[in-house]
Amino acid sequence: MDDDYKTRQTLIQRLKENHDEQSWEDFLRIYRPYIRAIIRNMNISENDADDMVQQVMLKVWNKIGEKDEDPTKRFRSWLSAVTSNCVKNYIRKRVLDTERLEKARQDKTRSYLNAIRLPDLDRIAEREWRVHIFNLAMERIDGLFSGKAIQVFRLSIEGMSVEQIASKMELKENSVYRLKNRVKERLAEEIELLREELE
Repeated sequence: MDDDYKTRQTLIQRLKENHDEQSWEDFLRIYRPYIRAIIRNMNISENDADDMVQQVMLKVWNKIGEKDEDPTKRFRSWLSAVTSNCVKNYIRKRVLDTERLEKARQDKTRSYLNAIRLPDLDRIAEREWRVHIFNLAMERIDGLFSGKAIQVFRLSIEGMSVEQIASKMELKENSVYRLKNRVKERLAEEIELLREELE
């Protein structure tokens, strides 16, 4: 198994027991893009999102030792809850700051804060998790196939028809089907493995 993708249990256990730099780097590499995607999908600005990702990371660092080790509870649910709480705290603090500085109705910041969609967190988190897992799986299988196989698959998920791909890649249509299906099957296996490892 690739060292970049330690199982969830092993990585979380290493963080709890050692709080070491390598475990933390592994954690950041795997989970930071997911946390950032959730925050950005809640209409948090680019600059504020960077600050909030840091706040979430700090909270995870401080709270990981208290994380319940119940194997029936998904780690990403806990991570989503930590992220949600950080966003809620951010909004509360910004609203209070805004109200102190100006009348809330005249402040553009207030409109921005009201546009953040907290009730959508579960839907956003689920969608971004699927995208994140797909991207991780594509990274893992990228070197397992010839350049044409991966390229054929990528063109197919971009919406090109088999006929268009065959013409563009100078392949026969049955070769396009075969290459696309080989990559698709291997990708599905990797996605399942990553879900088992990281959720």
